[in-house]
Amino acid sequence: MKNLRMREKLDLGECIDVNKIGHSIGAGLFVLDVYEDGTDYCDAANDQWIWSIGKHAVSGKIMAAIDTRFYQNPHYECLWLR
Repeated sequence: MKNLRMREKLDLGECIDVNKIGHSIGAGLFVLDVYEDGTDYCDAANDQWIWSIGKHAVSGKIMAAIDTRFYQNPHYECLWLR
C-alpha cells in the first residue's frame, strides 16, 4: 500500500475497507452489506478513498464509489460524503 495515511487509518480502526464489507461491481463502484456512520472508507486493494456512499431509494441497496456520484443524486439518499 502506497498511501501511508490510509494504512494508518485502517490500522487504527478509523477507516473501513469496502472490500471487507461488500463487493465490487465495476471500476470504483461497490455494493456494501453494511454501513457504519462516523468512519472513513477506502478501497485498500487499489489505494483509493471512497468519496460517496448512497442508499438507493427503491431497492435500499447501499452503494459506495470513488467519486461523488451519490451526492445530490435524486435516486439515492447520500449517507456519506468525503
